[in-house]
Amino acid sequence: MTARHSMLICDDEIDLAQELGEFFANEGWEVEVCVSGTQAIRLLQGGLAPQVLLTDLRIGTFNGVEVVAAARQLPAGSRPAVTVILTGHVVGSAVAADFACDLLYAKPVDPDLLLREVVSLLALRKACAERGA
Repeated sequence: MTARHSMLICDDEIDLAQELGEFFANEGWEVEVCVSGTQAIRLLQGGLAPQVLLTDLRIGTFNGVEVVAAARQLPAGSRPAVTVILTGHVVGSAVAADFACDLLYAKPVDPDLLLREVVSLLALRKACAERGA
């Protein structure tokens, strides 16, 4: 049996967070949804170890880059393999590296595209880890 993928979704737009959560859950993922950066960091530091962290860039007064940074500070076995930032505020030629994440998407995001790219990046990271790269 294939291990299920897991994801933490953090977005203060609760409807969007829940819709994405339901989409990924329907695809067989284990999903946790929260609506604040503080809550996301608390979950991560409390032992939640999702393979994927998906966060909004602006979460109320919080910043999704801070959530990603906190996730990257976790012990190696607890860190998300893939970090994703969603935003409705990025313009121009911004790229994921500008926000220290793996993937960057403008809202509204196509969930099918997000799923394909996240799964592809997870597979690539797993293959690299198995080769010791």
